[in-house]
Amino acid sequence: KDLTNKRSTSNKEDGLITKARDVFTRVPTLWALFCEILACQGLSTLLNVCTVTKVSEVIPDDTERAGWMGKFFATVNVLSCILQFGVLPVTSSFTEPSLLWKGMPMIMIIMTVLLAFPKITGGGSGGNGVEPSLNMVASAFLVMKTMEFSVRRMLDEMVYVPLDYESRFLGKEVIGVLGYRFGKSAASLALSALTSSLGAVGLRELSYFTTGAAGLWLGT
Repeated sequence: KDLTNKRSTSNKEDGLITKARDVFTRVPTLWALFCEILACQGLSTLLNVCTVTKVSEVIPDDTERAGWMGKFFATVNVLSCILQFGVLPVTSSFTEPSLLWKGMPMIMIIMTVLLAFPKITGGGSGGNGVEPSLNMVASAFLVMKTMEFSVRRMLDEMVYVPLDYESRFLGKEVIGVLGYRFGKSAASLALSALTSSLGAVGLRELSYFTTGAAGLWLGT
């Protein structure tokens, strides 16, 4: 009986995998969205690492650091709500979704270039100003998370609307489960591999990687 149940479960899993593969093959939009999410989550993870690194450096006290992070994400939530419920419903009526899709990575390219080359704005820290300041790092991460929680969520839902039932629900489930998690995991593994092969990776180097990740996001 146990063997029969295992075979039944295995057959169901194989059936779901086959269905998902068929759906993604039939609907290229799902593949495009999956790749876009990988790039987006990779950039978000890199900016998260940059922010945590800089905050730990500038605010060594654990209690103060926790309070700072709490205020940071509270600000992200407030700005996301304002965009999602106040700004986007108005602007979406006369703004093409394609412009928003392209606008997000373009904004992040500008933000990450300023991180990688802080002397442009004179906002660097350190002896020669070669590292981005906490305000610069936090601003880039704030913009990223705010867009992720508001603009991207809205655009995601708009992508699924014209699709058929199977593509809409099965594709959405696969992308939601694998896309977001795999994007974060891939970025984390890449950083671990770089640390293992090159030694400690500083904030300056991480800033360069964020610029590359933003460019990759735009390319998707």
